[in-house]
Amino acid sequence: MFFGILIGIFCMGAMVYLALDKKSNFKTRIAALGAFAVMIIVLIICLVIILTDNRVPVDPSTLIVGAPEEVKDKNDSNLFPLFFTIVFFLALFIIIFILAMREHKRSDVKKL
Repeated sequence: MFFGILIGIFCMGAMVYLALDKKSNFKTRIAALGAFAVMIIVLIICLVIILTDNRVPVDPSTLIVGAPEEVKDKNDSNLFPLFFTIVFFLALFIIIFILAMREHKRSDVKKL
């Protein structure tokens, strides 16, 4: 699992680099921003699924066929950290988008 997380972080960093690189053309920037947006959307969906699941993990050694699933107490709410994590990733995307478009304008002005 740790190896998969490292690959994901590396790919996300590569997309940010391609979006902000001075040598990238407009199509490369748009493709990198699209891939970065998809990565953030998938990350948000996974966080929502993980943090809002209220089932207790089943211990396979005590598995009883037909037993009802146990549910966690509602007092343990993860909505506050989830909300701020979503806001953080959306703000990160907006900042990267603005910086990439600003760099694109600078490179267009230098070519003329």
